[in-house]
Amino acid sequence: MKIDNIEWNGKQITKPGMYSRVPMDIYHSQKLFPGPSVSSSGLRAFTQQSPKHFYAKWDGNPNRREDLKADEDRRHFILGRALHHLVLGEPFFAKLFVEEPAEYRDPSKGKDEWMKWSNNATVCKNWHKEQREAGKTVLKIKEIDTIKGMAAELSIHPFVQHGALNGLIERSIFWKDKKTGIYCKSRPDSIPTTSADFFDYKSTGSVRWRDLQRAIDSLGYHQQAALVRQGCREVLGLDTTATQFTFTLLFQEKTDPYCVRDVAIKTATIDLGERMNRAALDRMAECLRQNRWPGPGDGREGSEHIELSEFRVKEAEYYLEHPEEA
Repeated sequence: MKIDNIEWNGKQITKPGMYSRVPMDIYHSQKLFPGPSVSSSGLRAFTQQSPKHFYAKWDGNPNRREDLKADEDRRHFILGRALHHLVLGEPFFAKLFVEEPAEYRDPSKGKDEWMKWSNNATVCKNWHKEQREAGKTVLKIKEIDTIKGMAAELSIHPFVQHGALNGLIERSIFWKDKKTGIYCKSRPDSIPTTSADFFDYKSTGSVRWRDLQRAIDSLGYHQQAALVRQGCREVLGLDTTATQFTFTLLFQEKTDPYCVRDVAIKTATIDLGERMNRAALDRMAECLRQNRWPGPGDGREGSEHIELSEFRVKEAEYYLEHPEEA
């Protein structure tokens, strides 16, 4: 792959490429491009929920409620990013993250004693504002302890010891979809420089097989993998017909003992994800043209019927035949 890095200059992006120094809040906003844009989480909202669910959180919605934020703004995404930097021994960790103090003093009230930290206090609010302006993400004390425990366990995993996560980090891949004109964006955990073997870190409640299967089913990670692969083709010049693209998920439990498990998504499953992304992009373009974002079942009012699943029907039939076993 051709790894040509473009350092973002703070202006709108019109040229496809791999960019560095794009803050996460800007990455997820609609300020970055001259037209509408979407990331993997947005495409997954189309296929797993509805256009209406996507639009409710989309930064391009002028009427979006402030309390509705994109999924990437949630704490587990922030913790994953912090953990990634810590495991890699990233020298800029202290420049990107800061620990929230346990106490504070409020000179304006003439108080010299230390008080328990409160994010409702003006002093604390101002401190958070200063951190944001400095480009830092605030981590709570308990989060720091958890991250350290997870990092220690993750660092001894064979894939990590062999450098699976040692690619280019904090890089964003941008391109314009030729069919719809929608800007696509992908931000892998790390971009390998010597292969097409991608790894993505996911924190989870359990790494038991059935729980991982449930996570992949419900969160659509195959679509995320497919968008990364497409970005490699469009921007990094990867010939997927000649080069084997792989996408491995490194799952880790969020509680002690912080077990780690790696699972690679099969190529056929990634192919399915790419077809789903294509359908989602086409649907998004249609919604933009019509300025209409339907929810589940919109347009089928009065025509839908529902029934028990096949499993529940069999269960009910068995009970009717054997009521004494209930």
